[in-house]
Formats: sequence, C-alpha cells, structure tokens
Amino acid sequence: MVGRQRHKRIGYFELNSDLLSNMPSEIITNILVKLPINEAVRTSILSRKWKYLWASMPDLVFRGVIKESTVDKVLLAHQGPILKFDLDCPHARKKAINRWLLVLSQNDLKDLSLCFDSPTRCKVPLSVFSCHKLEHLDLYDCSIYAPQCFHGLKFLQTLKLNSCDLVGITIEKFVLGCPLLETLELSHFVEHGCLAIHAPNLKRLYFFGTFTDLLLETPKLISASIFLSNMPHGYLDSVPANDGCKSKLLRTISALSNIEELNIGSELCEYLASGPIPEKLAVTFHHLKKLLIHLNGGSKEVDTALCIFRNAPNLKKLCLTVPSQIIWEDERITSISFLKQLEVVEVCAFEDDVSMLAFAKFILGTAPQLQKLVIDKDDINQLDDGMGFVMKLASFPTLSSKAVIVFYCSSGY
Repeated sequence: MVGRQRHKRIGYFELNSDLLSNMPSEIITNILVKLPINEAVRTSILSRKWKYLWASMPDLVFRGVIKESTVDKVLLAHQGPILKFDLDCPHARKKAINRWLLVLSQNDLKDLSLCFDSPTRCKVPLSVFSCHKLEHLDLYDCSIYAPQCFHGLKFLQTLKLNSCDLVGITIEKFVLGCPLLETLELSHFVEHGCLAIHAPNLKRLYFFGTFTDLLLETPKLISASIFLSNMPHGYLDSVPANDGCKSKLLRTISALSNIEELNIGSELCEYLASGPIPEKLAVTFHHLKKLLIHLNGGSKEVDTALCIFRNAPNLKKLCLTVPSQIIWEDERITSISFLKQLEVVEVCAFEDDVSMLAFAKFILGTAPQLQKLVIDKDDINQLDDGMGFVMKLASFPTLSSKAVIVFYCSSGY
C-alpha cells in the first residue's frame, strides 16, 4: 500500500514536471516578465527548461530590498537584449548606477525607470543619455545633469519626472530634443520662470508644480491636467505673459485647439484669471468632451470658466466645484451652447446647499441630453439637513427624460 502511494506521488511529480518542461518558451517568458527578478531567478529549479530562461528575459524589474551585488550578478549572467530596466533601490550608490547604465547603454534599452526615494536626490549619471534607443523614461527623486552637448533622445515617446530637478538644461530644451514625445508628466516640478513646452507630437500632458508663466506650443495635445502649487503672492494682473500678451487665458487656452480632455486646478484658474478676460476666444474647442475645473470662487475665476464654457459646444462631461457667487439663472449662462450636449455632470466640494441646489435646478432644467447628475455623499453628510436637501433635489423638473441623480462616496465609505 505504501509503495503504491509512493509510486503515485512520484508519477504526479513527473507529470507536473513534464507539463512545465513542455510549456512553450513564449509562455514561460510571459510568466517570468511579470515576476520580480528575485522570484524569476528562483524558477530555475522547476525544470531543466526553466533553468536558464530567466537569463534571457528582456524586461528586468528590481523591487523591494535589492542589493547592488544582485543587480551586478543578473546583468553579468544576462544573455540577449535588455529592453526594459525598472529599478526601485533607495540606497544605490552613484558608482553602481553608472556601472549598470553603461551596461544597459550597450543594449537596445527602450524602457528605463529609476526610483530612489532617498533623503538626498540621487544624481543620474550622464550615461543615461547614451541609451539612444530609449522610448520611455521614468525618473523619481533624481537630479538630472545633462551633458554640455545634449543631442536629445530622438526615439523618446514618454517622459515622466517626479520630484526631479534639471541641472544645466531647461525642460524646454530637454523636450525640444525629443521630437517624438507623446506623453509628458511633471510631478512636484519647480520652474522658476516660464514653463515653455514646444512639442509637435505631444498628446498627453500632466503637470503639478510651480511656474510664473506658461507657454504651450502643442498642436496635437488631446489630454491635459495642470495643477499649480500655491504661489506665495498670487498672480498679478499687471504682469503680462512672456510674449507680451496680457491675457493669459487667451494665450494659454487658445493653444489647445485639439484638446479632448482638460483638467484645470484652482490655482491654474487663478493664473488664467490674472489678466484681461476676453468675451470670446479665438478658437472653438470642437473636440473637447470632458472638462474638470476647480474654482475657488473668485469672480474673475468664474468669468474664466464661463469663457471656456462658451467655446466648448460639444462638451459631454463636466466635473466642477460650485462656488456660491454664480447666478445660474443669469442670461449669460443660460444662453451658452455647452449645455446642449452635456450627458454627465459631477459635483464635489460645493460651498453651501443653496448654491448647490441652484446649480442642480439649473442643470436638470436646461440640459436636454443629460443622463446623470453625480453628487458626492460626503458633501451631503456635512449638511445640517441632508435628507431635506435630497428631497429638494428629487423635486426639481428635468428637461431630459433620461436624467437621474446619482450619489457616490469619494471617501469610499
């Protein structure tokens, strides 16, 4: 009986071993690239076929507590091209990073991600600019020293800089050296002067940080999210933009003729409002389908928002805060054509129940294609009479037969 069970166990092991050994190499590779490198190396014990496959993985991802010697051993044993190198190593020394990048620059590296998250920003070696075939570059908590003769990264399509600073080069010049760039993300980025982005193929832009002025030459931009950190003295009306145009709204927003999705933070709205507000822009946003706008409630910021509304006739989704200063029944608002195509409206952080009810009544009664009015439950829970608020909402007439009011919890509770 014992012999039969032992034979059964051996047969089961041999069967599973055969399954692993007979698995196509392409499937094994797809499994390995989804594992952290230390786990991928351990799969070498599964079968003979698996023993050295990890050494030809095109994607190397190092996560968690990684020793420098581990990275050295993997790069030394690796065979074939390395297309992706993803390293999250807070304590890596500059000398080691330089050594690794020299090896990678001799490969056909296309995707490089370095995250250090150390008390002092790590200096990225110049050898990163020797990776001429890079298509995606993602750096976190780094100081980037560009070479004196910066010739650009001609194949770069995605650039993400989080908590990074540039030394010896401006972001304007960096981007100019990347003619194929389609995605640019700058998080916690400090620009002491004008943030100038000249990118003929840029499609997606995300910015969170500071600047004193903004210049965009991005004719193919379809998605933009721009959030400014608080400026200590605000933005002065009397300070013209760098090109002499006093209307920042006219100069900045008019450059986004092909935009499809626009997310404007409250501080950017303040920046755009820090000059003359034109009645109408020179361009109509025919492609703009989704607009997220955060208002602090200043009258000029409201005028800025209304100016954008007037030039977005095909808007499908609107997400905004509701300041109490807006008189929604005002003819200058009811006559705006953006209401005709609206399907979804989301509201959060409204200042008081009176202004919110006025806005809800306005939207429900004037948007013929409206499908959903979405309101944050957390805002309602802060009201003295939340149930009474909901009852008033439910009593408003709707122009659209499909319109419903939806409540959601932004906090997740």
